[in-house]
Amino acid sequence: MSALRFLNDVVKPWDELNVLLSERLALQPELSDVTRLAGALAVAIRHQVDVAGLKDQVVNVESSGHRVISDTADFWKHGSLRNAARNSHFSTESFFEYIPDKGFSFLKNVLFVEHASLGKRDFLEISLEAIRYWINKRGLNVTWQGVVRENHPEFHPEAFLRFESGKCISMDQVRLRFFSRGAAGALVPVDPPEVRFAVY
Repeated sequence: MSALRFLNDVVKPWDELNVLLSERLALQPELSDVTRLAGALAVAIRHQVDVAGLKDQVVNVESSGHRVISDTADFWKHGSLRNAARNSHFSTESFFEYIPDKGFSFLKNVLFVEHASLGKRDFLEISLEAIRYWINKRGLNVTWQGVVRENHPEFHPEAFLRFESGKCISMDQVRLRFFSRGAAGALVPVDPPEVRFAVY
């Protein structure tokens, strides 16, 4: 696989997923365009083992990111695996920043991989780790950096999302998480005393 093919099949889909997750969308946690794109991306990353002619056991030791992505891809393709410790479910959550006097600001949607033995991981972060591993491992001439997007603050009295049937064919729930900014600007989970939430 050439560097151009890697850019087309792995890097570009990662960028597209990153942009989609930054949109103020109401997403069914386990099934949407987000999970479809992520499943295909996981499979493309997982197949780098075959392209490089390496063994899973070797790569999984060298890159924990690839190990999670590999298990995620296998679960996505085949469903429950013989080794249940490798099963990996997708779920999305909408992140909002909360400031008492300002209200709620949509930050991003986050797609998690809930790995049976390795815990809950941010899919964009863990796939980015795996992609960087493969760029280095294969010596690809790729200058792409990859940065997880977060929206600029825009506060409103209510936390709201948009539903687009083209992005999510079925909708009966969303998962929300709220944060405040710590002293160093890091996000810290917070429980607002009252939440006004709407889907438009």
